[in-house]
Amino acid sequence: MEKKGILCFAVALLGIISAGAGFAAEVTRVKASQVTLELGECVYPRSPALVLSLISAATLLMGQIIINFSTGCFCCKRNNAQSHSSNWTKALCFYIVSWITFMTAVGLLLTGAALNDRRGEQVYKDGGIYCYVIKPGVFAVGAVLSALSSIFGVFYYQTLNSKAKDASNAPIPSQGGIVMAQPQFPSENPGFVNGDAYNKRQVN
Repeated sequence: MEKKGILCFAVALLGIISAGAGFAAEVTRVKASQVTLELGECVYPRSPALVLSLISAATLLMGQIIINFSTGCFCCKRNNAQSHSSNWTKALCFYIVSWITFMTAVGLLLTGAALNDRRGEQVYKDGGIYCYVIKPGVFAVGAVLSALSSIFGVFYYQTLNSKAKDASNAPIPSQGGIVMAQPQFPSENPGFVNGDAYNKRQVN
């Protein structure tokens, strides 16, 4: 397997791990039914959601670093002769979407990890005690966005590399040259040769 294929496989694998860990965090998050009250204080059960969400965010970050390190400075390549091609536009779109989904996913995963790990926090309202629990779907949305970020990152990498490959395989323009050709018009009589003899020489 060539280097390009190995890199795409590695990033895709990290995206799968990130999404899987995110969905596992969603399943194992602390739910309202699991929180109990003891002496007027909220007691939360232990949950692996914190570790799983951190793993999800870390693997997603690794994939993003690999993609951007392998492609190099995206803006620096804008001066390439093919910068106005359709591939450049596609690569730019994939690049932007990949970063937007990446930042949103990491934000959701880290926020969910922080909220899910609260201990002994409650709010008193209308004479009752309410315990903090993270809303359902936060980890799941982060997992979906992490998968999308990896997918668009791979698309970005492949599109940018295909652009460079097309540019390297482009035909070399003609540099011009000297072409030998027969004169298009018969030579004129130099003037010092008899007309009949000159015409006869031309026929021969």
